[in-house]
Amino acid sequence: MTHVVAIVPAYNSAATVGATVTALRLVPDVLDVIVVDDGSRDRTAAVASSAGARVVELARNRGKGGAVAAGVAASGAPEIYLLIDADLGPTAAHAGELLGPVVASQADMTVAVFGTHDRDEAGATPRRGGFGLVKRLAGRVLRIETGTAFAEPLSGQRAVRGALLRSLELAEGFGLEIGLTLDATMRGAVIAEVEVPFAHRPTGRDIGGFAHRARIGRHVLRAASARIGGRRLLFHLVAAAIARRPVRFDVKRALSLDALRSSLRKFGQAPLSAVRRRWRRPRSRGG
Repeated sequence: MTHVVAIVPAYNSAATVGATVTALRLVPDVLDVIVVDDGSRDRTAAVASSAGARVVELARNRGKGGAVAAGVAASGAPEIYLLIDADLGPTAAHAGELLGPVVASQADMTVAVFGTHDRDEAGATPRRGGFGLVKRLAGRVLRIETGTAFAEPLSGQRAVRGALLRSLELAEGFGLEIGLTLDATMRGAVIAEVEVPFAHRPTGRDIGGFAHRARIGRHVLRAASARIGGRRLLFHLVAAAIARRPVRFDVKRALSLDALRSSLRKFGQAPLSAVRRRWRRPRSRGG
């Protein structure tokens, strides 16, 4: 039997953490479920304890990275860690699907790509409330820095070899995931994505939702900058902001006569007409 410990960072998660813990306790090889109550103001700790979790209570909110670090410190030395968000509810029972490649020594870390339970009737992943800039930035950074294109660069659902996770200095807050991927790659770790039918509640498009995304973005930037440098990160940030899709540059078309005429019409005539309007003065009445 493989010794697996599940760590669940939780902040004001009383509504979902009980079902998440109950589901995790059904996963084979999971011998301990540690819920880190990250300074919650609700009944998160009590609900998690009633569901059978071992609870670590933090006096103040330390953010996701700090909560996971506290869970690791309280875990002993398991062979594998499962990092699971508190809002997965009953679908957390699928967490065992992340363990296979790590148990079989095919990967040192697996990252969940949300599967069919998190897709619409057409089979596509539903659009979330945000505009995708942070995810696009994280994906670009990881693609260039690690050589791997991750479908879910910021997925928090992971299985990590115990010795590897304990050797890393975890990034603060929501920088945890991009920091994990960059640090593990620098150690030569093999990382694999696994499609798992998890489901969780997406963040909305209200003020609170956008504030939450802003925090995530700030933490991701901080964690990436600490690892690859500020100048390199700035390059990635600008590129991610302007490149929503790959740009295909056709030299022949760009240099063709039609293209040149079109460019002149766009960038010559419009500005020229604006200048003419700007300098056109009304005739005096006494003319």
